[in-house]
Amino acid sequence: MESEDNTIKVSAKSNPGSYIFEGKEKLKSKGSVAFHAIGGSIVNAVRASERLIDLGYATLTKFETSCIDEKDFNGQPRKVYKVVLQLARTPDFDSIYDEFEKKRATKN
Repeated sequence: MESEDNTIKVSAKSNPGSYIFEGKEKLKSKGSVAFHAIGGSIVNAVRASERLIDLGYATLTKFETSCIDEKDFNGQPRKVYKVVLQLARTPDFDSIYDEFEKKRATKN
């Protein structure tokens, strides 16, 4: 995938907090972010998106669901659900981001 891409592939193994941080950085540099998740990782994508929206960093611009065919570890076909959550930077993003960074700097 190209470096200018705003896509984040979400894993069920990582903490949603890491996706919140990565999402903020994509919003800052690209103006938008797209969380892509399948199966058990969907909950992390939703949590990260919800938190970015609640904190005022982003608005939800697209919520897309689909079902894809995949093979399990035995080679048997199965259906897997996929979600794409597209977020856009809010007009207040820069001030909220800067305020958070100032607070974080004073904690250290």
